[in-house]
Amino acid sequence: MADAVGELTEGVEIRDGSTIIRAGAGLAVIVAQCRPEVEAEVLAEIEAVAGRLKAAGVEAEPLSVRRREAHEDEWRDVWKQYFRATRVGRTFLVRPSWDPRPAADGDRIIDIDPGRAFGTGGHASTRLVIGLCEELEDRRVERFLDLGCGSGILSMVAAQLWPAARGLAVDIDPEAVATTVENLERNRIATVETRVGVLRDIPEVSDLVLANIEAGVLVPLAADFPARVVPGGSLVLSGLLAEQAQAVTDAFIAAGFALESRRDEDEWAALSLRR
Repeated sequence: MADAVGELTEGVEIRDGSTIIRAGAGLAVIVAQCRPEVEAEVLAEIEAVAGRLKAAGVEAEPLSVRRREAHEDEWRDVWKQYFRATRVGRTFLVRPSWDPRPAADGDRIIDIDPGRAFGTGGHASTRLVIGLCEELEDRRVERFLDLGCGSGILSMVAAQLWPAARGLAVDIDPEAVATTVENLERNRIATVETRVGVLRDIPEVSDLVLANIEAGVLVPLAADFPARVVPGGSLVLSGLLAEQAQAVTDAFIAAGFALESRRDEDEWAALSLRR
């Protein structure tokens, strides 16, 4: 459902039991903001997807749709009610400007305002990537790619774990890239380049590629990743529901990667692979 709605609305927010804004037990809430002229198309697609799920024997009830008019700034400002300084992984403290919690000895600090971009460290998929990156800290990384950078949080994690490396943060959404630029400047990180685009627009080859996207996007792109990762380099994938992880693993093994480890948290999974 989220994939289908996201294609028509240029992105969605998924709320469940593990997100900052939580849904009820056993439920997931998909939040999307769309232009008025595509509202009828979005509603029709929701009904069509629900019908296909039911025909395939997939339980999709209870399903309800709620609508309200909202100014686009709500997408940004709602985070201020729920996003507070958060410890992520072993060493990172992620802080919004409105909650500048003091750092402890050994903390790696990320000061971040997400704007309307995804990535605060509060979602399991982001926490999983950060944990896997910490496991890879001893590896040599001279160049990294953050694909689907959102707020830029993973670029800032990589820049702190490998301070001598050069990074590239890429997103299809210009506003996400603009948010990444602001957050990089806020954290005084000058080693990461930003770019609007997709994977096929990237000629550079990296030692480490991070992609916290979703299975429906990653699987069709699997064959394009080897050309962006050096032999022996690492690839960390997240944004995967646990039941999708095996299909994603199979697609990337077929593309020439080997699975090194998998992390799960709640219903989410992340993979660490090596070329």
